[in-house]
Amino acid sequence: MDGLRVLTRLNEETQVHHAEADADIDRYLFCEGVTAFEYRTYLARWYGFLAPLEAALAMAPELDPLIDVRGRAKAALVAHDLLALGMTMSEVNELPQCLSIPTFRGPAAALGWMYIAERPLLASAVIRGHLSTYLPSEMACASAYLMCYAGQVGAMWRMLGEAMDHVASTGAIADRIIVAGHDAFRALQRWRTHDLQGIAVRAAV
Repeated sequence: MDGLRVLTRLNEETQVHHAEADADIDRYLFCEGVTAFEYRTYLARWYGFLAPLEAALAMAPELDPLIDVRGRAKAALVAHDLLALGMTMSEVNELPQCLSIPTFRGPAAALGWMYIAERPLLASAVIRGHLSTYLPSEMACASAYLMCYAGQVGAMWRMLGEAMDHVASTGAIADRIIVAGHDAFRALQRWRTHDLQGIAVRAAV
Protein backbone atom coordinates (compact mmCIF):
# COMPACT_ATOMS: atom_id res chain seq x y z
CA MET A 1 0.00 0.00 0.00
CA ASP A 2 2.85 2.33 -0.80
CA GLY A 3 1.68 5.93 -0.98
CA LEU A 4 -1.74 5.24 0.50
CA ARG A 5 -0.94 7.43 3.45
CA VAL A 6 -4.45 8.12 4.76
CA LEU A 7 -5.67 4.54 4.36
CA THR A 8 -2.54 3.24 6.08
CA ARG A 9 -3.07 5.67 8.92
CA LEU A 10 -6.75 4.74 9.14
CA ASN A 11 -5.85 1.05 9.37
CA GLU A 12 -3.38 1.74 12.15
CA GLU A 13 -5.46 4.18 14.18
CA THR A 14 -8.65 2.09 14.08
CA GLN A 15 -6.87 -1.14 15.00
CA VAL A 16 -8.48 -0.99 18.42
CA HIS A 17 -11.90 -1.52 16.78
CA HIS A 18 -11.01 -4.32 14.37
CA ALA A 19 -11.58 -7.32 16.62
CA GLU A 20 -15.04 -6.09 17.59
CA ALA A 21 -15.86 -5.28 13.97
CA ASP A 22 -14.91 -8.82 12.96
CA ALA A 23 -16.81 -10.45 15.83
CA ASP A 24 -19.83 -11.41 13.71
CA ILE A 25 -17.58 -13.15 11.18
CA ASP A 26 -16.00 -15.21 13.94
CA ARG A 27 -19.28 -15.82 15.76
CA TYR A 28 -21.45 -16.82 12.82
CA LEU A 29 -19.22 -17.88 9.92
CA PHE A 30 -16.31 -19.55 11.69
CA CYS A 31 -18.34 -21.20 14.43
CA GLU A 32 -18.05 -24.95 14.79
CA GLY A 33 -20.39 -26.72 12.38
CA VAL A 34 -21.59 -23.55 10.67
CA THR A 35 -25.01 -24.00 9.05
CA ALA A 36 -27.11 -22.03 6.60
CA PHE A 37 -28.87 -20.47 9.60
CA GLU A 38 -25.64 -18.90 10.89
CA TYR A 39 -24.70 -17.69 7.42
CA ARG A 40 -28.14 -16.15 6.91
CA THR A 41 -28.03 -14.55 10.36
CA TYR A 42 -24.65 -12.98 9.60
CA LEU A 43 -25.91 -11.57 6.31
CA ALA A 44 -29.13 -10.24 7.90
CA ARG A 45 -27.21 -8.44 10.64
CA TRP A 46 -24.75 -6.96 8.14
CA TYR A 47 -27.52 -5.93 5.74
CA GLY A 48 -29.16 -3.86 8.45
CA PHE A 49 -26.05 -1.72 8.73
CA LEU A 50 -24.85 -1.80 5.14
CA ALA A 51 -28.11 -0.84 3.39
CA PRO A 52 -28.62 2.51 5.17
CA LEU A 53 -24.90 3.26 4.97
CA GLU A 54 -24.87 2.78 1.21
CA ALA A 55 -27.99 4.92 0.86
CA ALA A 56 -26.21 7.73 2.72
CA LEU A 57 -23.05 7.29 0.64
CA ALA A 58 -25.09 7.53 -2.57
CA MET A 59 -26.27 10.98 -1.45
CA ALA A 60 -22.87 12.26 -0.30
CA PRO A 61 -21.88 15.41 -2.22
CA GLU A 62 -18.72 15.29 -4.33
CA LEU A 63 -18.07 11.62 -3.59
CA ASP A 64 -19.05 9.99 -6.86
CA PRO A 65 -16.42 11.77 -9.00
CA LEU A 66 -13.74 10.41 -6.65
CA ILE A 67 -14.82 6.80 -6.45
CA ASP A 68 -17.40 4.56 -8.13
CA VAL A 69 -20.03 4.58 -5.39
CA ARG A 70 -22.58 2.62 -7.40
CA GLY A 71 -19.99 0.04 -8.41
CA ARG A 72 -19.20 -0.57 -4.75
CA ALA A 73 -22.83 -0.99 -3.67
CA LYS A 74 -23.23 -4.40 -2.07
CA ALA A 75 -26.48 -4.31 -0.09
CA ALA A 76 -28.45 -5.61 -3.08
CA LEU A 77 -26.02 -8.53 -3.31
CA VAL A 78 -26.54 -9.33 0.36
CA ALA A 79 -30.30 -9.21 -0.24
CA HIS A 80 -29.88 -11.60 -3.18
CA ASP A 81 -28.05 -14.04 -0.95
CA LEU A 82 -30.68 -13.79 1.78
CA LEU A 83 -33.37 -14.60 -0.78
CA ALA A 84 -31.32 -17.55 -2.02
CA LEU A 85 -31.09 -18.76 1.58
CA GLY A 86 -34.85 -18.87 1.95
CA MET A 87 -35.98 -15.43 3.06
CA THR A 88 -38.78 -13.67 1.23
CA MET A 89 -38.47 -10.15 -0.14
CA SER A 90 -40.94 -8.98 2.49
CA GLU A 91 -38.77 -10.46 5.23
CA VAL A 92 -35.67 -8.78 3.81
CA ASN A 93 -37.48 -5.45 3.62
CA GLU A 94 -38.62 -5.83 7.22
CA LEU A 95 -35.13 -6.44 8.60
CA PRO A 96 -34.20 -3.75 11.14
CA GLN A 97 -31.82 -1.10 9.84
CA CYS A 98 -29.34 1.06 11.68
CA LEU A 99 -30.73 4.54 12.28
CA SER A 100 -27.48 6.20 13.36
CA ILE A 101 -25.88 6.58 9.91
CA PRO A 102 -25.18 10.30 9.43
CA THR A 103 -25.93 12.50 6.46
CA PHE A 104 -22.58 13.23 4.85
CA ARG A 105 -21.79 16.85 4.03
CA GLY A 106 -18.66 16.08 2.04
CA PRO A 107 -16.45 13.28 0.72
CA ALA A 108 -14.00 13.10 3.63
CA ALA A 109 -16.45 11.77 6.20
CA ALA A 110 -18.11 9.59 3.57
CA LEU A 111 -14.80 7.91 2.74
CA GLY A 112 -14.13 7.28 6.41
CA TRP A 113 -17.45 5.48 6.67
CA MET A 114 -16.98 3.68 3.36
CA TYR A 115 -13.86 2.08 4.84
CA ILE A 116 -15.99 0.02 7.22
CA ALA A 117 -18.13 -1.26 4.34
CA GLU A 118 -15.08 -2.25 2.29
CA ARG A 119 -12.90 -3.78 4.99
CA PRO A 120 -14.74 -7.13 5.45
CA LEU A 121 -14.10 -8.02 1.81
CA LEU A 122 -10.36 -8.17 2.43
CA ALA A 123 -11.08 -11.61 3.88
CA SER A 124 -13.75 -12.60 1.36
CA ALA A 125 -11.68 -15.30 -0.34
CA VAL A 126 -10.87 -16.96 2.99
CA ILE A 127 -14.51 -16.79 4.08
CA ARG A 128 -15.71 -18.20 0.74
CA GLY A 129 -13.29 -21.08 0.96
CA HIS A 130 -14.34 -21.90 4.49
CA LEU A 131 -18.07 -21.74 3.79
CA SER A 132 -17.72 -23.71 0.57
CA THR A 133 -16.33 -26.58 2.62
CA TYR A 134 -19.29 -26.66 5.00
CA LEU A 135 -22.10 -25.22 2.87
CA PRO A 136 -21.31 -26.13 -0.75
CA SER A 137 -24.89 -26.10 -2.02
CA GLU A 138 -25.70 -22.80 -0.30
CA MET A 139 -22.54 -21.15 -1.57
CA ALA A 140 -23.36 -22.26 -5.11
CA CYS A 141 -26.40 -19.95 -5.11
CA ALA A 142 -25.84 -17.51 -2.23
CA SER A 143 -22.35 -16.05 -2.57
CA ALA A 144 -22.99 -12.91 -4.63
CA TYR A 145 -21.78 -10.65 -1.82
CA LEU A 146 -18.62 -12.62 -1.05
CA MET A 147 -17.84 -12.93 -4.77
CA CYS A 148 -18.38 -9.27 -5.67
CA TYR A 149 -14.68 -8.32 -5.64
CA ALA A 150 -13.30 -11.69 -6.70
CA GLY A 151 -9.93 -11.17 -8.36
CA GLN A 152 -9.91 -7.43 -7.69
CA VAL A 153 -9.91 -7.01 -3.90
CA GLY A 154 -6.47 -5.41 -3.93
CA ALA A 155 -7.35 -3.03 -6.75
CA MET A 156 -10.58 -1.93 -5.07
CA TRP A 157 -8.74 -1.35 -1.80
CA ARG A 158 -6.07 0.69 -3.52
CA MET A 159 -8.65 2.86 -5.29
CA LEU A 160 -10.26 3.59 -1.93
CA GLY A 161 -6.91 4.68 -0.56
CA GLU A 162 -6.18 6.82 -3.60
CA ALA A 163 -9.53 8.59 -3.21
CA MET A 164 -8.69 9.31 0.43
CA ASP A 165 -5.29 10.73 -0.47
CA HIS A 166 -6.84 12.88 -3.20
CA VAL A 167 -9.38 14.37 -0.80
CA ALA A 168 -6.93 14.86 2.06
CA SER A 169 -5.21 17.95 0.68
CA THR A 170 -4.65 19.22 4.23
CA GLY A 171 -3.96 17.58 7.55
CA ALA A 172 -7.33 18.73 8.83
CA ILE A 173 -9.16 16.90 6.04
CA ALA A 174 -7.12 13.75 6.68
CA ASP A 175 -8.09 14.01 10.34
CA ARG A 176 -11.74 14.25 9.28
CA ILE A 177 -11.46 10.92 7.47
CA ILE A 178 -9.87 9.29 10.52
CA VAL A 179 -12.51 10.65 12.89
CA ALA A 180 -15.26 9.43 10.56
CA GLY A 181 -13.70 5.98 10.51
CA HIS A 182 -13.74 5.83 14.31
CA ASP A 183 -17.35 7.03 14.31
CA ALA A 184 -18.31 4.29 11.86
CA PHE A 185 -16.75 1.56 13.97
CA ARG A 186 -18.50 2.84 17.08
CA ALA A 187 -21.83 2.96 15.25
CA LEU A 188 -21.36 -0.62 14.03
CA GLN A 189 -20.57 -1.79 17.53
CA ARG A 190 -23.65 -0.06 18.96
CA TRP A 191 -25.76 -1.53 16.18
CA ARG A 192 -24.67 -5.08 16.92
CA THR A 193 -24.49 -5.03 20.70
CA HIS A 194 -27.25 -2.60 21.66
CA ASP A 195 -29.65 -1.74 18.84
CA LEU A 196 -30.20 -5.26 17.51
CA GLN A 197 -30.43 -7.24 20.76
CA GLY A 198 -31.30 -10.38 18.82
CA ILE A 199 -33.92 -8.81 16.54
CA ALA A 200 -32.06 -9.59 13.31
CA VAL A 201 -31.40 -13.15 14.43
CA ARG A 202 -35.13 -13.76 14.86
CA ALA A 203 -35.90 -11.99 11.58
CA ALA A 204 -33.49 -14.29 9.77
CA VAL A 205 -35.24 -17.47 10.88
